[in-house]
Amino acid sequence: MPVQLKKILKELGLKDNAIKVYLALTELGEAPASRVAKKVGLPRTTTIDNLEHLASENYLSTNHYKGMTYYWVESPKTLQTIFDHKRTLASSLEESLSELYRSEANFPFANIYDTQKGIKNFIEKLLINLPAKSVIYTIDAPHQGNYQKIFSEDFNRVLLSLKKKQGIITKTLVPIGTFAGIDNKKLSAQNIEIRELPKEINFTASIWFVGNLLVLFSGKPPFVVACHHQAIVGSVKSIYDYFWNIGNKKY
Repeated sequence: MPVQLKKILKELGLKDNAIKVYLALTELGEAPASRVAKKVGLPRTTTIDNLEHLASENYLSTNHYKGMTYYWVESPKTLQTIFDHKRTLASSLEESLSELYRSEANFPFANIYDTQKGIKNFIEKLLINLPAKSVIYTIDAPHQGNYQKIFSEDFNRVLLSLKKKQGIITKTLVPIGTFAGIDNKKLSAQNIEIRELPKEINFTASIWFVGNLLVLFSGKPPFVVACHHQAIVGSVKSIYDYFWNIGNKKY
């Protein structure tokens, strides 16, 4: 099984057995559950459960013929259309609920994410919900590879594409001497400005400021804290602004 393909399917939310079933059916073409079970080496009941789940999520289509159910894999283009439609529906729901959602208070909160899946889902949701042309202020440590230890290269490309599509601007501070370690492809894939921190500042974590949200990253082990509190975030952001103003522009 191609490792890269398995990673992509995992990031779409599929579990190991579902991935095995999906790839086996991809090779078989149209097939009943019994043939898929034999190819993948799973019990027939387990295979049927996974096939039905994949069908309910629109990864597969089914056809009933002479008392037997046949399955086949949907085109990825069909999946993309379905996901785009769901996003459109979610946007409509957001507009409908915007006047009701937490309308009586601006609640402070702090959330912790300590699994790759939890972190990925949080960041994806955060970026999708940002207004177009938003600015993300960050402190990063390229030599630590915090993001690389959390996201695969494919998911990183998805995030960069999403930022570019929404016109998101990133302003990043990096430790002195680390700019050379940043991949030029990642720079050209987004609207980003980079400045160096003073040499006395030793920084190994990564931070995002997004509105009234402060997000702290560490890649080893994967760990993210998201804090929403106007006074706390505003106070820390003022320190960031000071370093930004005195920082040496690199990009």
